[in-house]
Formats: sequence, structure tokens, C-alpha cells
Amino acid sequence: MAMSRRETVGTLIAVFAALALSGCASEETASRFLVPPDRYILYSCPELATVAQTNLTRMRELEALTAKAGPNGQLASELAYRPEYLQLRGEMEQIRKTAGEKNCKPIPGVTGPGVRASD
Repeated sequence: MAMSRRETVGTLIAVFAALALSGCASEETASRFLVPPDRYILYSCPELATVAQTNLTRMRELEALTAKAGPNGQLASELAYRPEYLQLRGEMEQIRKTAGEKNCKPIPGVTGPGVRASD
């Protein structure tokens, strides 16, 4: 059965509203969905520390790129780098969780849940 124009418009409005509301999720929640839960399960404590430091370095690079863009280019750089940044945050959370489960020594520069590279 064919949809009338009014039904089509209503459906499109509902779809766009759902998409807009999905953007309201917190960054921490979004970053968790970007990384498989047991990604680092086979890593040793030294390997976890190495990966954490590499991720932390890249997160700082992304923060610098975003800040360097200035007010006019900041939105474009946010759109370009935000997905990678959120993925790295999710990885850092998984690294912290795995390191805790394995009773590893604290990883320098990586403390507490939801830590940002600038913390």
C-alpha cells in the first residue's frame, strides 16, 4: 500500500528526531560501543602499558589538532577526529579494566575511569 505524502513526511520527521536524540548519548557511553569488551584479554601487563602509552600519545595529538584548528575550523576538525578520539577512550577503558583484572601495576599517565589525555 502506498504511503501518502503526509505519512512520508511524518515518518521522515520521526527518523530525524530519533537520529538527533541518539546524539545525546554521553561520550563515555559512545566510546564503550566502539571497542570489543575483551580486546586486550591476551595482553600481558607490559603490553598493556605500551598500548596505553601509545593511545595516550595519539589522544594528545588529536586534542592538539582540534585546538589548533581555531574557532572557524574547530567544528570540521571535531567531526574529523572525534570518532578516533572516542575509540581511543574506549580502548583506554578496556586497557584499565584488563590491567585491573590482571593486577598490573598502575600505568603512568592512565588513572581512573573516563580519563582524558589532558588529565
